[in-house]
Amino acid sequence: MKEFENKAIEKSYQKVQMVLYVGLFIFLIGIILFGYSIYKTDSILKTPMYELISNNPEENLYGYIDIDSEPYEFAYYENDPNHVYFVTDENRIYLAQMSNSTYEKIKNATYPIRVEGSTVLVDDSLKEIAIESYNEVVEEEYQLSLEDFDTVFGSIYLNLEVTPLTTNDIVLVVGLILGITGLIVTIVGVFQTIRYKKKVKKLSLEEKRKIQKELQDEKNSFYYQKAQVYLTENYILNLAHVFEAILYKDILWIYPYELRYYGFKTASSIYVITKDGKRHIIASMSVVTKNNKEAMEEIYQTILQKNPKILNGFTKENQKKVKELTKKAS
Repeated sequence: MKEFENKAIEKSYQKVQMVLYVGLFIFLIGIILFGYSIYKTDSILKTPMYELISNNPEENLYGYIDIDSEPYEFAYYENDPNHVYFVTDENRIYLAQMSNSTYEKIKNATYPIRVEGSTVLVDDSLKEIAIESYNEVVEEEYQLSLEDFDTVFGSIYLNLEVTPLTTNDIVLVVGLILGITGLIVTIVGVFQTIRYKKKVKKLSLEEKRKIQKELQDEKNSFYYQKAQVYLTENYILNLAHVFEAILYKDILWIYPYELRYYGFKTASSIYVITKDGKRHIIASMSVVTKNNKEAMEEIYQTILQKNPKILNGFTKENQKKVKELTKKAS
């Protein structure tokens, strides 16, 4: 970052920008996949039902029928709103399952009308009902036995209310998920970048020079990499996804915050309350390791030493005092 000649600050800003770049990359991949799947939708292989029955009578295949007359209802499954119909095209007769609204659409259409759906294996009970229903409406000489079923109707029927899951569908879903995720990450990245720059821009030229000078004073400044915190002679520099320069003299109150999982302390941070009433969260990191615990304690004690007037620890008394002090300041 051009305002400060410091590797830790430059790296911190690069991390913030990286969120934006990663978000844009994910978003772009998502858009490409989504667009490709939309483009390919019309080219998905849909096979005529008579070919599927003859060559590949399996479930979950994408088939179609060019219906040339009104469907004839003959059966339904319990608790299923979609009924089963006899339908025909110029080649043969089929079984097709559809909703009432689909039936009405076909009934009122100009024939032939193409319908598409997913293939389903015909169970034995449906075969029996189909044969019985068929025989009720045809003359005796054209009636069928159960053994004739597969030859006349085929061993599969077409469910018009279900579309088979294709590779294109998977690409579409993955593209949509990546697109949404990428957009969210991009928005977060933009927000963090703007916020970072805003915080730096808010500093006066004199303050920037003072911070730069203190950063170069290696004896009185130290960078805690895991905590992403710089402690200089007069400032706390918080570099965790943001740039914050907090003067020790502006701090009213600090207290540790612990995150526990099933009773075990897994992470910790330091809450810093300044004279303007704002709360700053610094040094957020895992405290499972001994080194991290020691670093956290060192940061905490150093801040207290820099300003003996700071209220230490989360108590009702300190909470009350801070409310009174911030009210007077406002």
